[in-house]
Amino acid sequence: MKLDFTPQLLIVDDRAENLELLKALLGKLHVGLELIQSPIKALQDIENKEYALIILDVQMPQMDGFLLAQKIRSGYVNKSTPIIFLTAIFLDKQSESKAYECGGVDFIMKPFDNTILINKINIFLELYKNRRLIESQNKKLTTALNEKDLLEGRLRNLASNYRSILEGQSELILKMDSLHRVEFANKAFTDFFNYILDGISRDSLASVNLVLQEQLIQGIEKLNGKNKFTTFEGHIINSAGNNVCLEWTVFKEIEFDDTHYLAIGRDVSERKQLKDTLVKKESVLRKIQKKAKIGSFEWDSYSKIIRGSDEFLRLYDISSIDKENIFEEIKLKTHIDDKEAIERMLLNLPEKNQKIEFEHRYIYNSGEVKHFKIEMYSEYREAEDIFHLYGLVSDISQKKALELTFKESLSLENDAYSDKAIFELNAKNQISYLNDYACKFLECKSLKDSKGMEFIQFFKGEDTKKIKKILNLSSSKKGFVFELLSIVTKKHALKRIVLAAHSTLVNNEKGVRGIMMEIVTNGEVENNSVEYKDIITGLKRQEQEFEDKTNKLKEKVEQELRINDFHRQLLLKKSELESLGKMAGSMVNEINQPLTGISMIMDNILLRLSTNNIDEDYIREKCSQVFADIDRIKKYLSQIGIYNSSQKENMQELIDVKSLVHDSLNLINKQYKTRTVEVSFDACSDDLYVTGNKYKFQKVIVDILNNAYESIEYRQQSSDAKKKVEWIKITAELVDENVVIAIKDNGSGIDPDNLKYIFEPFFTTKQSGIGSGLGLYISKGIVQKMNGQITVSSEKNEFTEMKLILPFEFENSKKAIKFENN
Repeated sequence: MKLDFTPQLLIVDDRAENLELLKALLGKLHVGLELIQSPIKALQDIENKEYALIILDVQMPQMDGFLLAQKIRSGYVNKSTPIIFLTAIFLDKQSESKAYECGGVDFIMKPFDNTILINKINIFLELYKNRRLIESQNKKLTTALNEKDLLEGRLRNLASNYRSILEGQSELILKMDSLHRVEFANKAFTDFFNYILDGISRDSLASVNLVLQEQLIQGIEKLNGKNKFTTFEGHIINSAGNNVCLEWTVFKEIEFDDTHYLAIGRDVSERKQLKDTLVKKESVLRKIQKKAKIGSFEWDSYSKIIRGSDEFLRLYDISSIDKENIFEEIKLKTHIDDKEAIERMLLNLPEKNQKIEFEHRYIYNSGEVKHFKIEMYSEYREAEDIFHLYGLVSDISQKKALELTFKESLSLENDAYSDKAIFELNAKNQISYLNDYACKFLECKSLKDSKGMEFIQFFKGEDTKKIKKILNLSSSKKGFVFELLSIVTKKHALKRIVLAAHSTLVNNEKGVRGIMMEIVTNGEVENNSVEYKDIITGLKRQEQEFEDKTNKLKEKVEQELRINDFHRQLLLKKSELESLGKMAGSMVNEINQPLTGISMIMDNILLRLSTNNIDEDYIREKCSQVFADIDRIKKYLSQIGIYNSSQKENMQELIDVKSLVHDSLNLINKQYKTRTVEVSFDACSDDLYVTGNKYKFQKVIVDILNNAYESIEYRQQSSDAKKKVEWIKITAELVDENVVIAIKDNGSGIDPDNLKYIFEPFFTTKQSGIGSGLGLYISKGIVQKMNGQITVSSEKNEFTEMKLILPFEFENSKKAIKFENN
């Protein structure tokens, strides 16, 4: 072992030439020489330093060497230091005996042999070095033993604490050896199977449950390759007789060349039931859509591609082959009289959010004509300069057929009858059309003179209220109405009439179209006349039929909306459960690894203690590893709170973007710690704030980062040409009063054919059974609720970039900064 000190040699002689001689002779030795002429000075300094060897002259003034040796021996520091007497005066045996009595170890006469003197000095120096080394090693050993006792106590406490943690987990935890025999099972496991673990004997899995044995052994067989863990689901009967669906995660561990397996089971019965319910509800929803003849669609001015539901495609007779050209197909088969109006409306959409309703006729290949009603919501996003249209299409052919029957029975569109007055009003209840008979009936000169007149001016008294109700058909639940009224002509002639009217839509504006017929019997109106009764009876019958069909259609639409809302809620719950399941698996793996590491460290220390093969450096190294594993568990548990947001569903708060992204990166890195991906984050400012639900927004960022990691991993697995650098770049900047968070990766990218579908529910490019295709759909909804939008750009096998564009909270940012400064 290398010395960390230099032995000191003291020589006391009153003659300077003797000191010079000894200095020249001993100068080559690895020793610190101290030469003193005065014995008094030597006695003063002797207690300030420990010497390996002291050489004294016998005859010296003031004090001889014998007396100086006695005083050195009576001191404390050098009382056991070897003393060699070197003299040329005392030649008798008595002087030599006195030298040994004073504490000397040798008595050398001058002149002396240089080799003998140097060899003797080296012997005493080596003895000193060995003594010092032994003392140092004894001290270190004592310290190591004390630290070992302390460490063993702490490790025993840690083992006890972690065993208590595992015992208290709600998951089923089981540890097996290479022969599939039970080594450890926590309380949740033993309660679930009503199994008793005595802690001494090792039972086989068959003694616990035969179904469990079959499931776990099949899972373990999947680990024979390079996989470190596997996950699978299976149904099993618990001790209470309930059929439970368990999701098992099985890990393979190697300890001292022996293989062990750790199985962790979670009850996913509710998640399984919800998933099955969603599939069933989706099937029911499609059936209801088909039965109600209502389809949904979405369109944007950027891609100009219509995305429609199955019922939408069925209504328009669009096959799966023609999905890319839905818009062109619909335009091609739309009635020529309606086509130009639709194109003109789409080309001149107003830059504001509004609801648009219109109808159009659609001609099938067979020649059949159907009437469709469109209820559409337009949304203009200024930051992207993109229009988004969302809407419903319903088949109103039966309604139109009923209206046509009504119109034909009243001859509303036939000017050939000279005894019926036909009129049309615009949205302001102003006259837009009168036939010739109506002009005569109201005593107006012509359509040109009457156009724009207020229709209500022809009525007085109680009839004014009635006509207001009739003209307000746009807000009425009835498609058409009729009433017996009195009308006053321009020449103040009073006429008793039957007025029938129905709502209409002209140039995307609501209006009223109707007919007036005068009832006259000898100059007076007879309410009991046969003609009047026949008219009233026919109108009432048609009105009742029309109202019944309208109410049924309305009930179907309301039911459809309720089912859609319930469906959306189920989607949200399913996405949250999937996130919880994924995070639970990551959490178990993240905690299990340091626990396994601590267990292995304890086993190694105990093994070395049993063979007495342990030193201080090894103990310090293992302690550092244990504390690092404990810190790792603490940090991970402190970040799990993100998924406990069920109590904060509608919470709105000020969100620090930079801090939130950092937290998301810390969380996601735990799941992908084995990936060598370079992740960078650059924010233009520390003061970027948005408003929303912090927990849901962090879920959006975590989901996008998850997709980025998986895209990079998929590219590496599927491509022969490996990239030298895998990266994810995150930036946050302020653009036109919006905070833009961009997440870009150099993974596998997105196929151009799939790019327009990625935000749709249940759309996924992953293998069957991996993911539900709801992540980006839910993320889009969360961002939209924060008054923002999410965009994507990608090139196959090059990159994918997701952008979250959210309003910058400028005023709130100033308040937050002021608060922090105070």
